[in-house]
Parts: sequence; structure tokens; C-alpha cells
Amino acid sequence: MYKDDQVTVYEFGSGFILFQVAQFESEIDGALIGEDIEYVHRMRVASRRLRTALGLFKDYFPNDLAEKWRSEMRGITKALGNARDLDIQIQLIEEKIHGVLNESWKPGYDRLLLRLKQARAKAQQKVVSAVHTLKDAQTLDEMRDRIKLTIFSGELLYRPELYSAGQEAINNALDSFLGYEEFAYDPENNEKLHAMRIAGKHFRYTMEIFNSIYQDDLGPQDQLGEIHDCDVWIAWLPEFVQQEEDRIRAYYGHTQHLTRLLQGIQHLIEDRKQNRQSEYQAFLDNWQMLGRDQTWDSLRKMISPAKDQ
Repeated sequence: MYKDDQVTVYEFGSGFILFQVAQFESEIDGALIGEDIEYVHRMRVASRRLRTALGLFKDYFPNDLAEKWRSEMRGITKALGNARDLDIQIQLIEEKIHGVLNESWKPGYDRLLLRLKQARAKAQQKVVSAVHTLKDAQTLDEMRDRIKLTIFSGELLYRPELYSAGQEAINNALDSFLGYEEFAYDPENNEKLHAMRIAGKHFRYTMEIFNSIYQDDLGPQDQLGEIHDCDVWIAWLPEFVQQEEDRIRAYYGHTQHLTRLLQGIQHLIEDRKQNRQSEYQAFLDNWQMLGRDQTWDSLRKMISPAKDQ
């Protein structure tokens, strides 16, 4: 039996979880067809919000039930993430091809687009498989049924215990995010910047969960995604060249045909390096502005239960 001060938090968390289940399910048909990339994007976001909420409110569900649901959702989140990353890469290459592109670069870009689309087709199969696995496990049905079985009646009141729960969750996520602050000034530490990006996403999703109980938007969004995307390109493209070289040698017995691809691929590598520099500088400028404006201190004060709610 829940204590009185737990009822409001449970109702709030349950309502958010049920809403995200509905959001996730509304995107399934479109994601399975795979013709519009926005279905996969929205479904991925819903899965991440859902898994974040299950983590935050896990203590309100018996027998590690929330952790079980999170674990069962992990596969679909990963499959959707892989598909979404490829969608973004394909979109970039298509924009480059349809833009002002030197003819000598086009063979390399065309080959990249071909391989990315082939990879996306395989990723789509994994999305379909992960959806069917989730359906077979009846994870979403179990979430909906178990939460409805125990949900409390009555209008949800924004009592002090809900603000306390919000403060604890947001402060914990912010502390984790700011734990990487020293690496914000180290542009070459890709691993730590990526970890900071992941912590930033968790912080953002945590704020989104509790945003409705505050009158103001709780703050800035994660800005490290573009930097990570550039790092992925820069690391992967040399591997792509090696893979194409191996394919060409196996087919022709020599690598002469590789030469016509290299100019375009090298152009993209330099393009992504330049873009990373500009994106990192923009991130750093904004990060320093957040510090000057005392954004994090202001956020902590905003979410304090000591406020007159």
C-alpha cells in the first residue's frame, strides 16, 4: 500500500508512462512501413522518454517490474537509434549531391549513398524484428494493464511531494551532466564528450518529464549531438574506404577503380572536420554563456520545493 505522500508521485509518473506508451504505439505502423523517416524519429524519442520515466519511477512498481519493462524496451530503442542515425547520414549525403558538388566528388558521394541505403534496408529489418519481439513479449500491454489495475482515482493534485521528487530527479541528472564539465574544454576527447552527450540527453528527458508542473521551461537542450555525428563520420569514412578497397580488389583483382571514389570521400572527411570545429565552437560559446548567466543555479532554485508553489 502506498503512503499518502507517494500517491501523487505515482499518479504523475503513471500518467506520463501511459501517455508515452500511446505515443510510441501511434508511430508503429509508419515506422514499420519505413517510407517517412519522421515515424522512426518520433518512435525513438517516445521509447527514450518511456525508458527514462520507468527508471525514475521504478520504486513504485513491485518486483522490479519497471526494470523488466526497461530491459524489454532496450532492443527497440537500439534498433530505432541505428535506423535514425542512418536516416540522418543519408539525408546529409543527398543534400550534398543535390547541392553545388564538384563533378569529381560525385562518384564518391554516390557510392556512399548506395552503401548507406543498403545499410538502412538492413536496419529496417532489425526495426521490424524488434517491434515483433516487443509485441510477442506483450510489454506495452503489460505496462498498460498493470498500471491501470493499480492507478489511483481522483484528480491529480500538485502537492509538495511531487515537487520534491522532481527536484531530486532533476538535480541528480544535472549533477551527472555537470560531472563532465571539465571535458567541455577538451575538444579532442571524443569519448568523454560523447558520454557528456548521453548524460545531457538523460538530463533533458528528465526535465521534460517534470516540465508540466512548472510554469517555465526548465532550460537548455543537449547540444552535443552534431559534434558526435561529425566524430562518427570522421572515424567511419576511412573504414568505409578500406571496405570498398577490399570489395573492388575481390571483384576486379586490383584497386584501380577506387581512385575515382577517393576525391569525394576525402572531401566529405574535410567537410565533417570543418563542421565539427564550428559546431564545437558554437557549443563552447553557449556553454560559457550558460555559466555566465548562472543557468544551472537558477534552475536549481526554480525547482526547489522551498518556493511558494
